[in-house]
Amino acid sequence: MPKKKESKNPIEEEKISAEQAEVMSSESEEASQDVQILDENAEQALVAEEGTDANQAVPAEVAAISEQTESAEALDKKSTKKTKKEDKPATKKSRRSAKFLKTKEKVEAGKLYKMDEAIELVKELSMSKYDGAVEAHVHMNKKKAKGSTESSKGTFHLPNGSGKERNIVILTEEKIEEIAKTKKIDFDIAIATPALMPKVAKIAKILGPKGKMPDPKSGTVTDKPEEAIKEINSGKVEYRIDAGDNIHQMIGRVSWDNAKLLENLNAIFASLPKARIAGAYLVPSVGPSVPLDLTLLK
Repeated sequence: MPKKKESKNPIEEEKISAEQAEVMSSESEEASQDVQILDENAEQALVAEEGTDANQAVPAEVAAISEQTESAEALDKKSTKKTKKEDKPATKKSRRSAKFLKTKEKVEAGKLYKMDEAIELVKELSMSKYDGAVEAHVHMNKKKAKGSTESSKGTFHLPNGSGKERNIVILTEEKIEEIAKTKKIDFDIAIATPALMPKVAKIAKILGPKGKMPDPKSGTVTDKPEEAIKEINSGKVEYRIDAGDNIHQMIGRVSWDNAKLLENLNAIFASLPKARIAGAYLVPSVGPSVPLDLTLLK
């Protein structure tokens, strides 16, 4: 006869079932933790690969690269705007009037005019409603050395005068006191005797900056002031080389004969050292200039 199965105690069976359930639960929990760790590792790997994570701070290196990229893009935009502005053609308006520019067309571009031609042309170019002046503008080369004896001023003897009336005074003690008090100059040229020069020094700061200080080199310090006035009225004029190495000298009026203007112009170039003359122009009071051909001077 077959043996009957031994019946187990229900309490023991329940105990065994509980132990088995606990083991399975423990294994299931461990497996769940392993899956969670794997998920976290995968997520971190993905963040590292893509360089972004919603719940994680961006590394400093990644942030720096991002900022550099944004800065480069900003610079590109600025550069593009600047290029667009530079592409626009610059429109520079001439300060000259339409009448002046039309008159200037009479001067042939690049041409140097002989003196007699220039005198004839400068009269045509004069735009003044009055009897305008004709001036010679001479550009000088710089001195060869600092210790050069060449002076920055001198005198011209214009055979026909300059065409400009000049107010000449002979300084006295009373006139010196008047200038010292009022600091006003109501004359073009001042002449003084050598004996009076120590007192003239009192107003040197007033006369000097205006170029009105008497000077032995220009003949305005003399024991014979009346003769000096005659010389000045006969065409003796003083010139100065300005900071731009230029001399500006009036040689007459538009209404004058061409021959008189030419004589005065030749007298100017005869008084200047040829090696220092770089260029010259004839200019009316109002109107464009005429460049001179100076090849015959050299």
